[in-house]
Amino acid sequence: MAEMLKVGLILMLVTLVAAMALGLVNSRTAPIIAIQKELAKQKAMTEVSASLSPGDSLAFDSLSIAGLENPYASSDNTLSIVRISVPPDTSRIGYVFIAFGKGYSSTVQTMVAVELEGVISNTMILYQQETPGLGANIVNPAKLISKLNGLTAPECLLTKDGGGIDAMTGCTITSRTVTNSIRNGLEAMSDAGLFCSDTEGGVQ
Repeated sequence: MAEMLKVGLILMLVTLVAAMALGLVNSRTAPIIAIQKELAKQKAMTEVSASLSPGDSLAFDSLSIAGLENPYASSDNTLSIVRISVPPDTSRIGYVFIAFGKGYSSTVQTMVAVELEGVISNTMILYQQETPGLGANIVNPAKLISKLNGLTAPECLLTKDGGGIDAMTGCTITSRTVTNSIRNGLEAMSDAGLFCSDTEGGVQ
């Protein structure tokens, strides 16, 4: 009995020390990880937005839009829209946002650049942890997301869902996650009056 108590106390102490060490490491690395994620997001914003005005130095400004519907509540994220302009001119040339969708094994994040008329200009997978060799292939633009360029919200549908986009082979869930999440974001932006038929309309 005494031996069992001794072993139990040792295990408890080892567990306590390990938990404290893990907490210390996490407290040291969490800020670094957060900075790296923010830098990756900013880099992705610049890369996808280059399709709107290549060669120019772009400015990004977050928009606060009253009444903007959030289509990403189910994945515990919000729709955040950034206006893109070319300094010193402050008039917008387009928008960028992150689309969130629950895939097969992770929440897939897609950075999307949009023209003023609501046409997808460029896309990039920002984050995913889908099945290696299957859904994880979504990071290859040729597999799916490059096919979205030039489309509007109603066109952003898989063939299986009545649209014209072929899903990745064996990866319908991941493919649908990406297309639906982008379409949902575009529809919310359209409902908020952000898109226009010419460069004079919409939100400045």
